[in-house]
Amino acid sequence: MAHMSAGRMPQTGYELLRASTPRTFKYYEAKPDRAAPLSILNRIALVACERFILLMNNTVLLTKHHRLANMQQVVDYLLGNHDDIGCNGDRGDFYRRKLAEQIYINFGIHNITHQNVLNLVRDTLQLEEDTRQALAIYGSERSAAPYIRVDDQVLDVLARIADMH
Repeated sequence: MAHMSAGRMPQTGYELLRASTPRTFKYYEAKPDRAAPLSILNRIALVACERFILLMNNTVLLTKHHRLANMQQVVDYLLGNHDDIGCNGDRGDFYRRKLAEQIYINFGIHNITHQNVLNLVRDTLQLEEDTRQALAIYGSERSAAPYIRVDDQVLDVLARIADMH
């Protein structure tokens, strides 16, 4: 049984470990991974796309048989290119307002409005496509990767939506 000296903590666990196995250290070389940012950007875009679909489906404005399953359907609704019986006026404007409202309510992101939410969705789709293509080419060769151009504000908003900020 370990006893305590003045001001010392018992070292029982450490002594048992030292007695049972010799201490060995391994050193691992950290290789630069230039494709890591591509993977992160791709994940941010994918999660943001999933959240856009969920937000559109959770607005309670879509009937059960009109649940959205992919981003093309989201874009179609935001553009007003869908069958929506009983909704007069610019149907796309209505859904753009609702998506912008859901982004504000769920993520507390200001300055996303019905006027720019479609651009945010399109930028997200472009980021996902660019990173997917780059990973397809450079994913196995982690020492080289192309630059991906993305607006800082868009990336900040997407990272917050994807909860990766």
